[in-house]
Amino acid sequence: MKIMVVEDDIDLSELIRMYLIPEGWEIETFHAGKKAVESFNRNHYDLILLDLLLPDINGFEICKQIRKKSTIPIIMLTALEDSIHKVQGLNMGADDYIIKPFEPTELVARIKSNLRRSYEFSYAKTINDEGREPDERVVGNLRLNKKTHKSFYNEIEITLTPKEFEILWLLMEKPDDVHNMDEIHYKIWKDEVLSTEVNPVMVHIRRIRSKFEKHGISSIIKTIWGVGYKINA
Repeated sequence: MKIMVVEDDIDLSELIRMYLIPEGWEIETFHAGKKAVESFNRNHYDLILLDLLLPDINGFEICKQIRKKSTIPIIMLTALEDSIHKVQGLNMGADDYIIKPFEPTELVARIKSNLRRSYEFSYAKTINDEGREPDERVVGNLRLNKKTHKSFYNEIEITLTPKEFEILWLLMEKPDDVHNMDEIHYKIWKDEVLSTEVNPVMVHIRRIRSKFEKHGISSIIKTIWGVGYKINA
């Protein structure tokens, strides 16, 4: 696995390398956004750790450029007080965020979680109906295939990141059920949201809706006020 680290603080980027190399991952560090984007366009990476405040191109713009070409997992590196930045970064297409300063174990766990989900979507094997989960789910006009990581509404293909795909996959499991935000977060991110944190579920759902709305498909996910979300295909 090859990980790109984009962090202008040289000491912190080297510390991150020290945290990650023992996991057997190949690490490439960049201290400026322009060089990181150029390298991304030439090389293959499996995940990006992206600081938002960089000296040339900011992390929001880098995320936006990468999302035009790839669904690679992107984890933002952000400060605790930057709640607006966290929401904006998630809106731009980031999958997750981690607050600085962070514990090495938390960083490694977040990376493993995002890599695992990306791998599952890219390389999942066919699963039959004998008590195991099917590769495809269909609700109304919406069809998701977990083996190919493709989603279609009628014949229109909608490109989703791994996190966006998994949220829809979860909601389609029991289309009549309403899922509250904390439940979705726990099942997708495998942890709980602190009261001081931005819940990324709301931001990801807004992004999913936006992608469908670009094709004239409105309200793909319905909000049940005071309760949660359900699929509306």
